[in-house]
Amino acid sequence: MRIVNTGMDIHLMTQISRAGYIDVLLLILTALIWASAFAAIKFALEELGPIWTAASRVLIGFLALVPFAVFGKSGFSISKNVLGLTFIISMLITVIPFIMISWGLQYIDSGITALLMGTTPFMAMILGHFFTQDEAINRYKLLAVAIGMTGILLIVGPDAVQNLGSTSFVAQIAIIGAGFCYVSGGILIRKIDMKPIPFTALALGIGAACLILLAVWFEGMPEKIPGPSASLALLWLGLFPTGLAYVLRFYLVRRVGVSTFAIGMNTIPVFGIVFGAVLLNEAIETKTIVALCLVISGLYIARLGTPKLEATK
Repeated sequence: MRIVNTGMDIHLMTQISRAGYIDVLLLILTALIWASAFAAIKFALEELGPIWTAASRVLIGFLALVPFAVFGKSGFSISKNVLGLTFIISMLITVIPFIMISWGLQYIDSGITALLMGTTPFMAMILGHFFTQDEAINRYKLLAVAIGMTGILLIVGPDAVQNLGSTSFVAQIAIIGAGFCYVSGGILIRKIDMKPIPFTALALGIGAACLILLAVWFEGMPEKIPGPSASLALLWLGLFPTGLAYVLRFYLVRRVGVSTFAIGMNTIPVFGIVFGAVLLNEAIETKTIVALCLVISGLYIARLGTPKLEATK
């Protein structure tokens, strides 16, 4: 990696465009990949602590992308200003939310977690309105967020809403805070003028270094090498939910905007149930199919609220 002082203006944002059909498919693919992470994390946590699990997956993702970043046509030269902004983004999209979610899940169940993370499109819509020039709140986005949230409520059921006041308040705040970090990082991503793979490799490298230090500090060195199941789980987490999915995140946020991306990610709880059915032979209820239709409908409506302009590549 070579750091140069290019004088690049990191305050200028890339212009977004209306999500095309390929973009929608990539949004759904990203959600599918992230939904697969939950089962893999369970296997990894059987032998590693939560911070070491996060550190390992981010390190593997970084190592997988480095050859493409270094030897690819895109190059790896960046300015010092962009390096500093990338450090902040890395904290917001890897280090802080990974730790907050891992800690919060110890005290609240997955249904409440899905419900709380389902609020991120609201955050994205509000922050996008005030901190970007082309993601203003409009009736399409309001309707899209409402429909997507309805799908999430249908999945988690009324019990999750009733239990909001009876479980750990601090844990709930941690989950909401993680969602806020993801959205804030997405806003800042639009200020980065780099190709997806070099930027993602750089962000994951910074995140891996920080997470390893935190893991050693709080959990100590692992007592043994993870077994085959945990190792395969970590390999999957690093290559796909971390490496590939973060490249897709960077590309899509810069192309279709933070709010549209967040609405697309509301399909994650639905796909999580689908993976449970495939891997654990759990039944798929009718409400799951209805919820998926609602969230995807919201995604389609959200794209109508974005102008037909070509995004900066």
